[in-house]
Amino acid sequence: LLQSTPVTAQKMSENWCLERGFDPTNLSCDTCRLIDESTTIQKLQQEQNINIGEECRQCCQFHKVNPVLHPDYSLRGKYKFALLTYNEGSLSQFGEIKDFLERDLSDVLSFKGESRFKAVASTKSAMDPEIRMQMMMMGITNGGGGQPKLMLFDKHKKGGWSEEDEEEAVEVIKLRGWKREDLKDMLMTLLPSA
Repeated sequence: LLQSTPVTAQKMSENWCLERGFDPTNLSCDTCRLIDESTTIQKLQQEQNINIGEECRQCCQFHKVNPVLHPDYSLRGKYKFALLTYNEGSLSQFGEIKDFLERDLSDVLSFKGESRFKAVASTKSAMDPEIRMQMMMMGITNGGGGQPKLMLFDKHKKGGWSEEDEEEAVEVIKLRGWKREDLKDMLMTLLPSA
Protein backbone atom coordinates (compact mmCIF):
# COMPACT_ATOMS: atom_id res chain seq x y z
CA LEU A 1 0.00 0.00 0.00
CA LEU A 2 2.65 2.53 1.02
CA GLN A 3 4.99 1.60 -1.83
CA SER A 4 2.35 2.34 -4.46
CA THR A 5 1.57 5.80 -3.10
CA PRO A 6 3.62 8.52 -4.79
CA VAL A 7 5.07 11.19 -2.56
CA THR A 8 4.38 14.63 -3.98
CA ALA A 9 7.38 16.79 -4.72
CA GLN A 10 6.11 19.62 -2.57
CA LYS A 11 3.44 19.56 0.08
CA MET A 12 1.05 22.49 0.02
CA SER A 13 0.39 24.68 3.05
CA GLU A 14 -2.23 23.58 5.53
CA ASN A 15 -4.36 26.67 4.77
CA TRP A 16 -4.23 25.95 1.02
CA CYS A 17 -5.47 22.42 1.70
CA LEU A 18 -8.17 23.48 4.16
CA GLU A 19 -9.48 26.07 1.65
CA ARG A 20 -10.03 23.18 -0.76
CA GLY A 21 -11.74 21.00 1.84
CA PHE A 22 -8.82 18.70 2.65
CA ASP A 23 -7.58 18.25 6.22
CA PRO A 24 -3.90 17.41 5.77
CA THR A 25 -3.52 16.22 9.36
CA ASN A 26 -5.83 13.27 8.76
CA LEU A 27 -6.01 12.76 5.00
CA SER A 28 -4.57 9.47 3.78
CA CYS A 29 -3.39 9.21 0.18
CA ASP A 30 -5.45 6.07 -0.39
CA THR A 31 -8.51 8.28 0.10
CA CYS A 32 -7.31 10.44 -2.81
CA ARG A 33 -7.37 7.39 -5.06
CA LEU A 34 -11.11 7.17 -4.44
CA ILE A 35 -11.47 10.64 -5.94
CA ASP A 36 -9.74 9.45 -9.10
CA GLU A 37 -12.16 6.51 -9.35
CA SER A 38 -15.34 8.58 -8.91
CA THR A 39 -17.16 9.20 -12.19
CA THR A 40 -19.10 12.07 -10.58
CA ILE A 41 -15.89 13.82 -9.57
CA GLN A 42 -14.30 13.12 -12.96
CA LYS A 43 -17.25 14.85 -14.63
CA LEU A 44 -17.00 17.79 -12.21
CA GLN A 45 -13.27 18.09 -12.87
CA GLN A 46 -13.87 18.30 -16.63
CA GLU A 47 -16.66 20.88 -16.23
CA GLN A 48 -14.67 23.04 -13.79
CA ASN A 49 -11.25 22.42 -15.40
CA ILE A 50 -9.70 21.43 -12.05
CA ASN A 51 -7.88 18.35 -10.84
CA ILE A 52 -9.30 17.51 -7.43
CA GLY A 53 -7.34 14.25 -7.23
CA GLU A 54 -4.03 16.08 -7.69
CA GLU A 55 -5.02 18.71 -5.13
CA CYS A 56 -5.88 15.90 -2.72
CA ARG A 57 -2.48 14.22 -3.29
CA GLN A 58 -0.73 17.51 -2.53
CA CYS A 59 -2.41 17.53 0.88
CA CYS A 60 -2.42 13.85 1.88
CA GLN A 61 -0.19 12.00 4.30
CA PHE A 62 1.23 8.86 2.71
CA HIS A 63 1.98 7.35 6.13
CA LYS A 64 -1.70 7.44 7.12
CA VAL A 65 -4.11 4.64 6.28
CA ASN A 66 -7.82 5.11 5.70
CA PRO A 67 -9.38 2.84 8.37
CA VAL A 68 -12.59 2.45 6.35
CA LEU A 69 -10.74 1.20 3.27
CA HIS A 70 -8.22 -0.89 5.23
CA PRO A 71 -9.67 -1.79 8.66
CA ASP A 72 -7.04 -4.45 9.41
CA TYR A 73 -4.02 -2.67 7.95
CA SER A 74 -1.60 -0.66 10.01
CA LEU A 75 1.63 1.09 9.13
CA ARG A 76 2.76 1.09 12.76
CA GLY A 77 6.34 -0.09 12.94
CA LYS A 78 6.60 -0.64 9.18
CA TYR A 79 10.27 0.38 9.08
CA LYS A 80 13.12 -0.64 11.39
CA PHE A 81 15.21 2.53 11.07
CA ALA A 82 15.03 6.09 9.75
CA LEU A 83 17.90 8.44 8.99
CA LEU A 84 17.31 12.15 8.52
CA THR A 85 20.16 13.99 6.77
CA TYR A 86 20.46 17.74 6.43
CA ASN A 87 23.06 20.27 5.37
CA GLU A 88 23.93 22.72 8.14
CA GLY A 89 24.74 25.44 5.60
CA SER A 90 21.29 25.39 4.06
CA LEU A 91 19.21 24.38 7.09
CA SER A 92 17.97 27.95 7.59
CA GLN A 93 16.13 27.60 4.24
CA PHE A 94 14.10 24.74 5.74
CA GLY A 95 12.63 26.36 8.84
CA GLU A 96 10.19 23.54 9.61
CA ILE A 97 12.96 20.92 9.55
CA LYS A 98 15.18 23.17 11.65
CA ASP A 99 12.30 23.52 14.15
CA PHE A 100 11.87 19.75 14.15
CA LEU A 101 15.56 19.27 14.97
CA GLU A 102 15.43 21.90 17.73
CA ARG A 103 12.02 21.11 19.24
CA ASP A 104 10.99 17.54 18.37
CA LEU A 105 14.14 15.49 17.88
CA SER A 106 14.55 14.69 21.58
CA ASP A 107 10.89 13.57 21.82
CA VAL A 108 11.24 11.20 18.87
CA LEU A 109 14.51 9.82 20.25
CA SER A 110 12.99 9.28 23.70
CA PHE A 111 10.14 7.20 22.20
CA LYS A 112 11.99 5.47 19.38
CA GLY A 113 15.62 5.43 20.55
CA GLU A 114 18.83 5.93 18.61
CA SER A 115 18.63 2.32 17.44
CA ARG A 116 15.54 3.34 15.41
CA PHE A 117 16.17 6.96 14.36
CA LYS A 118 19.08 9.29 13.82
CA ALA A 119 19.42 12.82 12.44
CA VAL A 120 22.85 13.75 11.08
CA ALA A 121 24.41 16.70 9.35
CA SER A 122 25.31 15.65 5.83
CA THR A 123 28.92 15.38 4.81
CA LYS A 124 27.95 15.39 1.13
CA SER A 125 27.64 18.55 -0.90
CA ALA A 126 24.85 18.79 -3.44
CA MET A 127 26.78 21.50 -5.24
CA ASP A 128 29.50 21.10 -7.80
CA PRO A 129 32.87 21.62 -6.01
CA GLU A 130 33.98 24.22 -8.56
CA ILE A 131 30.86 26.33 -8.03
CA ARG A 132 31.22 25.94 -4.26
CA MET A 133 34.81 27.21 -4.51
CA GLN A 134 33.68 30.22 -6.56
CA MET A 135 31.02 31.01 -3.96
CA MET A 136 33.60 30.79 -1.19
CA MET A 137 35.93 33.13 -3.11
CA MET A 138 33.06 35.63 -3.38
CA GLY A 139 32.52 35.42 0.37
CA ILE A 140 29.37 33.30 0.23
CA THR A 141 29.93 30.61 2.81
CA ASN A 142 26.45 29.39 3.60
CA GLY A 143 23.87 27.62 1.51
CA GLY A 144 24.52 25.42 -1.43
CA GLY A 145 23.63 22.25 0.39
CA GLY A 146 20.99 19.81 -0.59
CA GLN A 147 17.57 19.71 0.95
CA PRO A 148 16.95 17.59 4.02
CA LYS A 149 15.84 14.03 3.35
CA LEU A 150 14.59 11.06 5.26
CA MET A 151 15.77 7.57 4.43
CA LEU A 152 13.65 4.66 5.67
CA PHE A 153 15.12 1.17 6.06
CA ASP A 154 13.28 -2.11 6.65
CA LYS A 155 16.16 -3.86 8.41
CA HIS A 156 19.04 -3.11 10.77
CA LYS A 157 22.64 -2.90 9.69
CA LYS A 158 25.58 -3.79 11.85
CA GLY A 159 27.35 -0.53 12.61
CA GLY A 160 24.25 1.48 11.65
CA TRP A 161 23.04 3.18 8.50
CA SER A 162 24.65 6.30 7.03
CA GLU A 163 23.92 8.69 4.18
CA GLU A 164 26.13 6.56 1.94
CA ASP A 165 23.51 3.79 2.24
CA GLU A 166 20.81 5.74 0.38
CA GLU A 167 20.71 3.13 -2.40
CA GLU A 168 19.66 0.51 0.16
CA ALA A 169 16.84 2.59 1.66
CA VAL A 170 13.32 1.33 1.00
CA GLU A 171 12.01 4.91 0.81
CA VAL A 172 13.82 8.23 0.41
CA ILE A 173 11.71 11.32 1.03
CA LYS A 174 12.91 14.82 0.24
CA LEU A 175 11.57 17.03 3.00
CA ARG A 176 11.18 20.36 1.18
CA GLY A 177 7.83 21.82 2.24
CA TRP A 178 7.20 19.34 5.05
CA LYS A 179 5.78 20.57 8.35
CA ARG A 180 7.61 19.58 11.51
CA GLU A 181 4.41 18.11 12.99
CA ASP A 182 3.91 15.89 9.94
CA LEU A 183 7.50 14.65 10.09
CA LYS A 184 7.19 13.86 13.80
CA ASP A 185 3.84 12.12 13.29
CA MET A 186 5.23 10.05 10.43
CA LEU A 187 8.27 8.93 12.45
CA MET A 188 6.13 8.09 15.47
CA THR A 189 3.86 6.00 13.23
CA LEU A 190 6.30 4.23 10.94
CA LEU A 191 9.03 3.32 13.44
CA PRO A 192 8.63 0.75 16.22
CA SER A 193 9.13 1.97 19.77
CA ALA A 194 12.47 1.45 21.49
